[in-house]
Amino acid sequence: MQTVADLMVTNLVTLKESDSLAKAKALMAEKNIRNLPVIDDENNCLGMLTQREYLKHAFYLVSQFGTQQLAKKEEQTPVRNAMNKDTLSVEPNMSLKAAAEFFIANKYGSLPVVENGKLVGILSPVDFVKLAHSML
Repeated sequence: MQTVADLMVTNLVTLKESDSLAKAKALMAEKNIRNLPVIDDENNCLGMLTQREYLKHAFYLVSQFGTQQLAKKEEQTPVRNAMNKDTLSVEPNMSLKAAAEFFIANKYGSLPVVENGKLVGILSPVDFVKLAHSML
């Protein structure tokens, strides 16, 4: 049986709660990713900052301060203000079938893979597409 551990990405790009939204925006653009796990100093997964949550907060900042102040406010705003703290996660020993069913039912863009509270990987629907492609 194949498990999440067989497919998950382990070369992770992460954020700290205190990192700025500007840093998150730059990482998303530079690495061409839409979901960033947020961890603490012990590698505990605290949540996720998705592109959707970033944009929602950026629109809020624009509505409050105007477009001219957006870059400054993104530098001043910590990730903790925009991240999703109620993120569901999967474990590395979960079957790929169960993980795929979870993605189908919930339409998540990615899931942190957590073992004993520690972030060990990330799994996304793109990983399943890559798997399917390799099997064709």
